[in-house]
Amino acid sequence: MTTETLHELVARRLGELGTPGKPMSVRQATERARGAVSYEIVRQIANGTHSGNITDRTAEGLARALDVSTDSIYKAARVLRPVTRWAWPERFDRLDAGQRRLVEDLAGALLDAYDKGKRAAVDA
Repeated sequence: MTTETLHELVARRLGELGTPGKPMSVRQATERARGAVSYEIVRQIANGTHSGNITDRTAEGLARALDVSTDSIYKAARVLRPVTRWAWPERFDRLDAGQRRLVEDLAGALLDAYDKGKRAAVDA
């Protein structure tokens, strides 16, 4: 069984949340998101022209707009769900600005490698 894509999830939920024969409009969905996701992003996803790269704010806005869990949004987008906001242990407070940038750069490289692997899996 293939997992629904983000485009398919959005299209299905717009249909289910609309009236018989008339899906909910992208504008209505955007209004339901209460500013958490833009009209253009919802429109692109609904039309299948969005890159698929979503931010946490977009995932939360789509979940609100479509009345689904954020887990289902991340699963359909094939993006790892964030664990939590990262609160460093107190001992890391001693790192100076340059050392913190180094740690951020390393974490960024790990995320870039993850994204590159995700794109390669989609292209395969």
